[in-house]
Amino acid sequence: MESTQSEPITDKHTEDIEKTLLLAKLKPEDLIPLTQVIYFTPEELHHNNYKLLQLDNCLLDAFNEQGSVCIKGADNENAVLCTDTATYDLLETETSNSLLLAESLQFNDGVTDLCSKSTSKVTIKGIFYDYLEIAPTKPNLHKLHELLNKTPYKGPEYEHDNNTCNLHTYAELLNKIQASKKELDAALEAMHIVIVNDKIRLLDFEYHSRILSYMLKLVDENSWNFDEVDYDETVSTLSDLVPSEIISSLFELYTERSKVIDGLQLYKYKETDVCKFVARVLLHNARKFNLQEFLEAWKELVPDGMHPQTEMLYGLAIIDTISFPNIIHAFEEESLPDNIMQRFDVLFNAKDRWTVPEITPYIQRMTTEKADVNAILAKYTRACTYSGVKYYTAKHSK
Repeated sequence: MESTQSEPITDKHTEDIEKTLLLAKLKPEDLIPLTQVIYFTPEELHHNNYKLLQLDNCLLDAFNEQGSVCIKGADNENAVLCTDTATYDLLETETSNSLLLAESLQFNDGVTDLCSKSTSKVTIKGIFYDYLEIAPTKPNLHKLHELLNKTPYKGPEYEHDNNTCNLHTYAELLNKIQASKKELDAALEAMHIVIVNDKIRLLDFEYHSRILSYMLKLVDENSWNFDEVDYDETVSTLSDLVPSEIISSLFELYTERSKVIDGLQLYKYKETDVCKFVARVLLHNARKFNLQEFLEAWKELVPDGMHPQTEMLYGLAIIDTISFPNIIHAFEEESLPDNIMQRFDVLFNAKDRWTVPEITPYIQRMTTEKADVNAILAKYTRACTYSGVKYYTAKHSK
């Protein structure tokens, strides 16, 4: 009886193996002495019980560290994926290569005791021709403004007019708004919200103005310096007129610790923040203003010791130095569209050329980790110099 022998490996076999490794972008030393035999499950392979999601390192860390990862989106919104710190678009991507969902497939770092187990069975549970790809994106804050603007807080006497269905807790907003927790917190801080009965509220502009004027008037009435303000005295004096939580919220917004006198912690009003809000009040009441008259009224309305500067108006107003006399008119960043191309159209329709300090507040919110203000200006605008000053104009302006 003749004995059977394995077919010897020839140069042709070696060449075929090397070609296969090259196509797979592998080196011979990458191979391990383990054979994995692939079987297809008898069940339906083309089913919708699974979706494949491609993760970057940050998202992989979020899953591994048991951070918060969730998918958000109402019926009329494209779904996004949010971690505690970032927001990602979810994009369905087709692939020409079949993607196999394999059970018990072993990788190099998972192979142990190769000598005792050189063959392994792998079951293919599904075949896919598409997957979900992620792309970093800006949070969708339009809905946040929409929800909070429905029920601005105008004072306790107006609360009976509000539909409680339009009031939202922080947890409810976090669930509805397509933003990470970090991004939502930053947006709420910038919007100067207050918390009333555990609900997140925006202050009505005129109510906000009135309460702040009460607080600033106390500085004059008590002959305080604007950097020696007594918190307890402020709250107790105004508590009959204004709910204490509103006073506390505005006090926290507009003041910071300054000094301690005789064991009493005193505070100072933030000059820039107070001056900017007073400017907003003036511009709100008269959309266009003779610049010189505006500057005089502005200086008159801020507390003694504060010095309004035109740089404080960046992001709030446009000064027209071409007209005579010079004119100032309201032009707030919050009114601009979220689409960056549309935003630049509005900016350059309002004003032909901008310096970097002037335009920065209007595009700061559009920046990302990879694109700062200068990068955005380089991409969407054209730089030019007039009288030694660098300006930016529309990219295709004449």
